[in-house]
Amino acid sequence: MQDFFGAKFPELKGRAFFITGESYAGVYIPTLTAEILDHAPEINMQGVAVGDPCTDTPSQKQSMDMLWYAHKHGFVPDDDYTFLTENCSYTAPAFLARGSWQREEGRWAAPARSVEVLHEDGLQQQCTIAHRRFLATTSLGLSQSWDGSYINELDLFSDAAALDWALPGTLNYYNAQWMMRSDVKAALHVEDAPAKAWPGPPAGWGYTSSYNACNDAPGQPSMVDFYRKIAPKLTTTIVFNGDVDPCVSYEGTRNAIQKVGFAVQPGGSYRPWFYNKTATTIAELKEKPSLFGAGLELRDAGSQFGGHVVNYEHGLSFATVHGSGHMVPQFQPQAAERLLSQLLNGGKFAPLLPTDEELGKMSEDAFYKSVDSWTSKAKMDV
Repeated sequence: MQDFFGAKFPELKGRAFFITGESYAGVYIPTLTAEILDHAPEINMQGVAVGDPCTDTPSQKQSMDMLWYAHKHGFVPDDDYTFLTENCSYTAPAFLARGSWQREEGRWAAPARSVEVLHEDGLQQQCTIAHRRFLATTSLGLSQSWDGSYINELDLFSDAAALDWALPGTLNYYNAQWMMRSDVKAALHVEDAPAKAWPGPPAGWGYTSSYNACNDAPGQPSMVDFYRKIAPKLTTTIVFNGDVDPCVSYEGTRNAIQKVGFAVQPGGSYRPWFYNKTATTIAELKEKPSLFGAGLELRDAGSQFGGHVVNYEHGLSFATVHGSGHMVPQFQPQAAERLLSQLLNGGKFAPLLPTDEELGKMSEDAFYKSVDSWTSKAKMDV
């Protein structure tokens, strides 16, 4: 990057620089930003936006459990959930949190935790039955790779789409074929890479984590530690999460950012933000795959609820994106445009609320008038 700005494109030196990314980029971006701030002060590092990210395992572990997620959304009866968690010690970690895996016919098999062998008479059989009932009725536990998947593992309310790069006829298959073309590998300078298939990994592949983010790495720092360090040195730091993402659920990300420990700005507590939902075209809808912008419409809908946001000190914000799965620009592109605007131009997504003290002193009539006024202003600010 120093060579990019210093030698190859010196005319860009001094321009405000931002980094954005999603998913495991929740590790790449804070760590890269820290390196730039520490060792490349000539780069005008101004802000980051990280979406549906690996952040902090202790905060996110429960919310990345597909049994927990399936129960939360009504796919698993209370009795089965309680039995599996309390009597069988069963969990079903999301794909990002598995550490290693291998290919079996029709699906990637998780080396995840299986039902524990229990010694009480009959209990093991009951655990096996409850476990299999969960798998049989939840698209193999919201599998990210089963060829027969019928629940979208990255966006709960979008069409199903198994992440199988080897299944002809799927968009992922064509992406993989393109990435493996010799001219594409040459353009990316990866002709000599040891991996010969994309995206991989080969059967039996595994990894260890240097950070306590998405996988257990006790004693290692998580991204919470990095946000404490980098946010005070940046103008804007936005962490966002789709609120119907099964892969990285918003609850864990929200808890992780709260764990950073910065105070909430006065009036900056959890509150709605809005975006302008403009009309798309029939040509656009025909061009895009079904999983792009599933909520796009052929007429203007005006200002719409985009999610919730909380503003902390040091320019740190956490925002949910309503109705979006794992990749916000894919599933909610118009809301994503507002996110990008907030990153580049600053601001707080929505007007500040009255402080707690002000809310407590308002009369009932004054309170409802303030809600009307605040909502109208928030909708106009898009």
